[in-house]
Amino acid sequence: MTDRDVRPFGRTVARWVGVGALLGLVVAGLLLPIAGARGATDTSFALGALLFGFGIATWGGTVGFGDSMSAVQAHLGGESEWSRGGARQAFAVLTWVGAGWTGTAVAASILLVGL
Repeated sequence: MTDRDVRPFGRTVARWVGVGALLGLVVAGLLLPIAGARGATDTSFALGALLFGFGIATWGGTVGFGDSMSAVQAHLGGESEWSRGGARQAFAVLTWVGAGWTGTAVAASILLVGL
C-alpha cells in the first residue's frame, strides 16, 4: 500500500472518530445538569463502549460469515443490495464512532471528575 492509498482511509477514520467525539460531548453535556459530572461521563462512556463493542462484534461476524450470507442470499434469489464489503464498512463506521465517543467520555471524566 502506498502513502496515496492510506490517506483517504486515515481521513475517513479521523472523520468518524470526530463524529463519535462530538456525540460523546453532546451526550455528556446534555446529561451534566441532570446526573452531575460523574453520572454524565459514566453514562456517556457506557453508551460509547456499547456502540464500540457492537461495532466490533458485528464487524467480526461480517468478516467471518459474510461469504455464507452472500451464498444464502444468492441461493434464495434475494433482491437486497446487501454486500459483504458494505456491511464491513458500516460496522467499521460504528466501531470508529464508538471509539471516538468512548475516548471523549474518558477525557471529559478526567477533566470534570478527576482521576
